[in-house]
Amino acid sequence: MARVEATRLTRLNLAAARQSHALHRFATAFLRHYEARKQARGWLDFDDLIQRTRTLLNDPQVAAWVLYRLDGGIDHILVDEAQDTSPAQWNVIERLAQEFTAGMGARADVARTIFVVGDKKQSIYSFQGADPREFDRMQAEFRARLAATNRPLQSSVLEYSFRSAHAVLALVDRTFEGREGAGFAPDQRHKAFFDAMPGRVDLWPVVEKSDKPEPRDWYDPVDMLGPDEPVSILARQVAEGIAAMIGSAHIPVKQGRSGDFALRPVHAGDILILVQRRSPLFHAIIRECKALGLPIAGADRLRIGGELAVRDVAALLRFLDLPEDDLSLATTLKSPLFGWNEQDLFTLAHGRKGFLWEALRADATHGETLAILDDLRRQADFLRPYELIERILTRHRGRQRLLERLGREAEDGIDALLAQALAYERAAVPSLTGFLVWLDSGEVEIKRQMESAGRQIRVMTVHGAKGLEAPIVILPDTAKRKLEVKDQLLTGDPGAVAQPSRRHPARDRPPDRGPKGARGGGTRAVALRRHDPGRGLADRRRRRRCRGG
Repeated sequence: MARVEATRLTRLNLAAARQSHALHRFATAFLRHYEARKQARGWLDFDDLIQRTRTLLNDPQVAAWVLYRLDGGIDHILVDEAQDTSPAQWNVIERLAQEFTAGMGARADVARTIFVVGDKKQSIYSFQGADPREFDRMQAEFRARLAATNRPLQSSVLEYSFRSAHAVLALVDRTFEGREGAGFAPDQRHKAFFDAMPGRVDLWPVVEKSDKPEPRDWYDPVDMLGPDEPVSILARQVAEGIAAMIGSAHIPVKQGRSGDFALRPVHAGDILILVQRRSPLFHAIIRECKALGLPIAGADRLRIGGELAVRDVAALLRFLDLPEDDLSLATTLKSPLFGWNEQDLFTLAHGRKGFLWEALRADATHGETLAILDDLRRQADFLRPYELIERILTRHRGRQRLLERLGREAEDGIDALLAQALAYERAAVPSLTGFLVWLDSGEVEIKRQMESAGRQIRVMTVHGAKGLEAPIVILPDTAKRKLEVKDQLLTGDPGAVAQPSRRHPARDRPPDRGPKGARGGGTRAVALRRHDPGRGLADRRRRRRCRGG
């Protein structure tokens, strides 16, 4: 046992070395082929543009001439989003700006400037090689260079916030005390421009994971969130808290230029819910808000192909386009559009001779289903995709059946599918086959302009909400995420790349995790206002979803 323990680290190192060797063998063949394809077509990718520019400006044979020529045409350099600038990009900027501080240039009589704007707190770390530390290094570099000129470096800090109240800014400062690495310098505290503006921050209690989960039916999907999951409980609390605020709570509103504040009732448009990512909590909040009848704008980004209602309608369209597609017909029959159960489908499909559609036509026990499919098949060659979808949803009550099974949140996907059908008809010949190919050719994503949501609750990611504001902001996704980077390459000296091992001596055992779909560790919410959630909804309907065929 001791010898095995002593050898384990060597064995893991050997496995990592073999992975790195395989990676280099693959990269040698792949990069050669990739470069040949780019050269044959005269293409340059983004990294090529940066590296070739950097090489050109640092080549001793031509760099002096290139910089001399550029010196005659560059008066000002503006670097925006400087916190996301990579070291290679900074090197290009440094070379372009060196003539600014090199004494006599090509046009010494012209006042030239370099203007850099950035905020390390907003850095998208590792974005295109971004390194926020380069921001400080380059600032010191330009300060040293400009110290010898009559135009020293001017460093300005925007200390005042024109949006948030002092209570919110003070909480941010307290949260990031001692965390200079996140871009919060000790000498750069936030200041509220409207220091008299009232504000408050409420910290909601953590929703702990239940020790005894509620028993579930055997046919429930394994990734379906149960009502006792922390995500479901928190989403319900958020929705109930919003319902309690609307109409009963009041918020201060500034009155003209006098600086006075007046109170007005809270409406749905005052509330902005921000999450880290579009996780199950994101969709659970939208679902719970719709269950309470709250006006909500839905998801800020909607992937049409991932919506269950869209997939059900698309399966029916595929069958209408190709009746021999047994899988699409079986999926359609099991969907809410027809509501067959597992036994009905098995009885029809088992022991049949030929296609499933032929067996359905020969079966006299499903007359209503056959009548709907016959009507749609007769119209499929004559109606445009939008008209055919509308016929499914309206004439044959498809929308009503989908919403009864999937809930009101399915409306977003259905409406987006209709909008995409109209967009397709404006750009191409409106054929059913062409529409299905176009729909399957890429992941169609709808991005909504949430700043014009009106009096509706907005649910967005923190990144997507950049630039927006609201009187009441709820942060229900503040728990620390455990990020495990498993496929990132390790880089060392120039040209040295290694594949990290996924197994580590300190991580012998996998983490203690619940069943798939469970969220451990509890969930915490932060809101601007305190509320009394009251009692939960009684006799809530459990939405179940079983796919088959």
